[in-house]
Amino acid sequence: MIDYNKLPRLTMRELGLLDLNEHPFHVSADPRFLYLTEQHKAALSRLENMIEWREGLSVLEGPIGAGKTTLARRLYELCMQNDSLEPVYIHTASYPTPAAALRDIVNHFRLDSSRAYLDKLRDFEKYLISLRKQDRNPVLIIDDAQLMSANSLQPIQDFLNFDVTSKLIQIILFGQQEIHRNFSRNPALLDRVVFWHRLGPLTYAETVRMIQFRLTVAGRFKPLFSDRAIELLYEATKGVPRPLMIICNETLHIIAEAGRFEADEAEVRQAIDIYNQRLRSNGDE
Repeated sequence: MIDYNKLPRLTMRELGLLDLNEHPFHVSADPRFLYLTEQHKAALSRLENMIEWREGLSVLEGPIGAGKTTLARRLYELCMQNDSLEPVYIHTASYPTPAAALRDIVNHFRLDSSRAYLDKLRDFEKYLISLRKQDRNPVLIIDDAQLMSANSLQPIQDFLNFDVTSKLIQIILFGQQEIHRNFSRNPALLDRVVFWHRLGPLTYAETVRMIQFRLTVAGRFKPLFSDRAIELLYEATKGVPRPLMIICNETLHIIAEAGRFEADEAEVRQAIDIYNQRLRSNGDE
């Protein structure tokens, strides 16, 4: 699997020649470069409402590179800005067992996790009740939740049984489509999901706006890609943000090396070929 964050980066001199103050197409989840489409805004608004109304469990799913992690971190940042919330963000929750899941979640809430499963569960319930008495609302955000084994979802179900007129903890799981498999093995938990949202790819218009938004944040106000170049980008990526950013990044390298100021069809085709070669050489098709 390619670690795209470790690919060669453009120098400040190269960026300056392209009228850029910084790199516009990093795949890391930098909140300054977060472009929210209407579906992103709607999902984020619904999740915020779910937290405020103490509704319990929500799931947001989408394909690799659709922006789930960026959205999860944005939600966490918004929660951190609210003094009445007690948010926890967990990335890559590859729990093999219920005990492993409960131990790590409890640790993230800064509680002792050395006791047996049922004892930890009772202690955690007491902790949540104490937060309710302080009018504080704990929020558990888990990214890459598709990595949780089916039985490791048991603590999530147990938490949802903690109820004093409303849920004592709000839980949001972000995951790839495989998360369906684990929930299908636990229909009782599936039935507890209040909000399940499928994050789709960008439309063509959103793709254009996202590219220009990132360029503007990075200091360039003129378009970087010709109309045909953007058409090729959209055809190659089908509107999925991560491959879009990777190919845009590759295109930047190509035009910088060629001493060009804009990207046309030829440069984007070359970048797409390089991207596809990387996938084939890494068995990541």
